[in-house]
Amino acid sequence: MKLPLALRRPAAVIGLLLLALQIVMIVFAPVISPYSPVEADALASLQPPSAAHWFGTDITGMDVFSRVVYATRINLLISVVSVAVAFAVGVPLGLLIGFYRGPASSLAMRLFDFIQAFPIFVLGMALVAVMGQEIWNVAIVLAILFIPIFARLIRAEVLSLRERPFVAAARCSGATDRHIMFRHLLPNAMMPAMVQVSISIGMAILLTAGLSFIGAGVRMPTPEWGLMVSTGAQQMILGVWWVSLFPGLAIVVAVLCFALLGDVMRDALDPTRARKPARAGRRPQTTGETA
Repeated sequence: MKLPLALRRPAAVIGLLLLALQIVMIVFAPVISPYSPVEADALASLQPPSAAHWFGTDITGMDVFSRVVYATRINLLISVVSVAVAFAVGVPLGLLIGFYRGPASSLAMRLFDFIQAFPIFVLGMALVAVMGQEIWNVAIVLAILFIPIFARLIRAEVLSLRERPFVAAARCSGATDRHIMFRHLLPNAMMPAMVQVSISIGMAILLTAGLSFIGAGVRMPTPEWGLMVSTGAQQMILGVWWVSLFPGLAIVVAVLCFALLGDVMRDALDPTRARKPARAGRRPQTTGETA
């Protein structure tokens, strides 16, 4: 059985391998990690990478490798949950405000403008400060930031589709607004939102790490990549590079994984990209062509 053309690209192979690596780290974290991710050992403070501690230890003596592995659970949990909530809320909301144009639609768009006008980290810090520095609160904050993105994407697609002939034909056949929206418009408007899911997960990983880096995300001793980078940043000037380097590389790998998968998903869902281009330099033969 042949794989789809999009899955045979090098980007797809790399993205799927990186995703598989993260899934293995999530599922088998207790087996992979040689130490507890939250158990401090003052006698092992700031030890460089060695056979005993593959990624070294931080200032509290916690094993960096174990914390990087367990942090995969935290970062991906926050990112996937926040994007899933934003998708579940933003898609139907964008469908409604795109189909029903009026004061309510305009009010929703102005609310989105208000949310997106704030710098992301400033708004994130304010919401986390009000709601508390807990894992689920960070996920809710990120969901609030991502809802306008999905709603705008769906609304833009619905606005371009609602005047198409197939919608007029559905109306003439007696279809209700609900039937038109969910059976005709939504399936044809979903492609940009589906692609945005993968991209948004990568953005959520960066935002989660950024909020924790500035002290507005999860708290110690929870293993989280941004928090680990923040903890090690103070010792980098002293030559202690391993505390920040390895969680930073984990962020790069995770974001790169979902960026590649988003590109592959776009190619897989777009039928025009799935067609093989015609060979250059060959004229198509036409009927009646003479030598």
